[in-house]
Amino acid sequence: MAQTLRQEKQDQANPFGSFRRECETALKKGYLSLRKTSGHDLPDLDIVSTLEDPPNPTFGHLASSLSFELAKIEKRKPIEVARTLADTTKRLAKLDLVESIEATEPGYVNFRANLARLTELTLKSVQRAGAEYGLLKTSAPEKTIVEHTSANPARPIHIGTAKNSIFGDTIARLLSARGHIVQTHFYIDDTGRQVAIMAYGYKLLNEPTPEGKPDHFIGKIYSVTATLVEIEELKKRLALLKKAKALDADIVATTKSLDEWVGIAADLRSKYPEEFDLLGKLISQDPDPENAIRELIRKYEKNDPDTRALMRRVSRTVLTGFEETLRRARIRFDEWDWESDLLWTGRVAELLDCLKESGFTFNKGGALELDAAKAVEKFGLREKLGVSPTFEIPSLTLIRSDGTSLYATRDIAYTLYKFGRAERVINVIGTEQSLAQLQVKVAFWIIGHGKEAEKFIYFPIGQLMLEGQRMSARRGRYVTFDQVLDETISRAKSEVDKRSPSIPDEIRQRVADRIAISAVRYAILSVEAIKSTNFVWDKVLNFETNSAAFINYAYTRSSGILRKLGRIAEPKRLDLLKDPVEQALVLELSKFPETFSKAADDLNPTLLCLYANLLAQRFHEFYEKSDISHVSNDELKWQRVALVLAVRTVLKTVAGLLGLELAERM
Repeated sequence: MAQTLRQEKQDQANPFGSFRRECETALKKGYLSLRKTSGHDLPDLDIVSTLEDPPNPTFGHLASSLSFELAKIEKRKPIEVARTLADTTKRLAKLDLVESIEATEPGYVNFRANLARLTELTLKSVQRAGAEYGLLKTSAPEKTIVEHTSANPARPIHIGTAKNSIFGDTIARLLSARGHIVQTHFYIDDTGRQVAIMAYGYKLLNEPTPEGKPDHFIGKIYSVTATLVEIEELKKRLALLKKAKALDADIVATTKSLDEWVGIAADLRSKYPEEFDLLGKLISQDPDPENAIRELIRKYEKNDPDTRALMRRVSRTVLTGFEETLRRARIRFDEWDWESDLLWTGRVAELLDCLKESGFTFNKGGALELDAAKAVEKFGLREKLGVSPTFEIPSLTLIRSDGTSLYATRDIAYTLYKFGRAERVINVIGTEQSLAQLQVKVAFWIIGHGKEAEKFIYFPIGQLMLEGQRMSARRGRYVTFDQVLDETISRAKSEVDKRSPSIPDEIRQRVADRIAISAVRYAILSVEAIKSTNFVWDKVLNFETNSAAFINYAYTRSSGILRKLGRIAEPKRLDLLKDPVEQALVLELSKFPETFSKAADDLNPTLLCLYANLLAQRFHEFYEKSDISHVSNDELKWQRVALVLAVRTVLKTVAGLLGLELAERM
């Protein structure tokens, strides 16, 4: 009795999954019978993996390729095996959600759902669960830290970094909805060279009070300072090369690089003439700017009080701007972790002692190196790490010859810190960090944390370009996330003004804000994270297909239907939704629980974008073909309303998972 009730509850929570389980059970019975009667020794096969979505819905709703495997053993044609399997399965299985089982060329066993039963089960499930419909909980919840964004606090967050932020935030949302205990962390890389350059320029200017948004203000100081310091260094190098009568190739290469930076400097001077001229004068008076920057790094690592005060003060100024930007994009963090704290609390020193004792370190020109390749071979890690036999793994520099640590060293210590607070750690970082992240895993095996290494997940983020533009923060050539949000809001407002001129301006602005922020998030999430993304305005705000605006329009239409009806009655039955557009819509709704759980377990938010777009498309088709307001059959009317309510509920749930806010009017 208890098992029956539990099964009923599972069926209610996952309608299409229940249909899938019924197909699996039926197929297993058919196969077991076939094994008994076959003249061949048939092996145990994974029945579940043979069931897949057919390429065309006319073939049914699930199809099995099991016959192809059996045909090889039985020396028969796949279609013959399929017919035997289909007939046996129909005869033995007890069917409820399965309407028919058929064998089709060239040898598939196709299962068609009983759409009347599936409709009833799906719509009642949505009615019962409401906003929780489809959010299947994991049976093995884990404490999980998702670290993402972690931009250097030296300039504003640019649109390229925003891709990292949006994917990281959405992964955290999915895992939390799945039932995991999730915390989001921002790693403040305050001990690196970029922050030191920023602090150097900021100090030269006598620590000015920011004008306007603080991260934008500090960002221009960083870009100008970095450029001017680079030019000074290249001039010195060129002079030394000429004095030493170096190879022409070296002189030409350095001259070319210097010319490039002079061009960058001209761009920056046209944007920020006052800051550029003042910093240019002050840096030219410093006999060795590069040494001054190195000294800042060294003193900060040693926790020198004056240096600490300067670096923390300017970093916090930038972080204030970060928080403001991220809030606009509906992104928040549970913890902000300072890289410098890892040094000052001795975590990095402890890690280094441990690595030195392992036998996998060596000295190279005064620097301390970690022999990652040796560790990979000793522990047999190539397969675990997904590394090919021919790939050569370079050593990892842990400590420079001047005694300062590198980012990768501190990252290993930081990952250990995160594992002290979680069972699983997910690092959302750019694809350019793939080798460094692999080396972090190798270090974990070296220090005896193999279990943690297997729970350490690197989630790679591919490059993002804005309409083909590559960006470089160091060269001051980037488009800030704030600029992209502002521009999207402006464009969205123009669209809303055209479509809904009668709505009060305040409401139109609110609608534009929602559409714009959602549009940016969706445009980034709709392309798989690892792939390069080209952010194109016309696609981002396309109201016709595959955009947040398109999905929002489906939600707005559903809200409009319900608003016009006013009073809503609950249907007595759910047996009249037989039109193909209605059945297609029910099918999509029934698949949401499976789609959600797969998206969460595979860390694949893009899957939910595809689902949301398809559900919106199915709803628009339904809206164009199915009358509600003027239908004479009241029972059919309320059944269609139940379908609209279900779509509206699921669209809102999916939007919440993706971090989209839907507007009631457009």
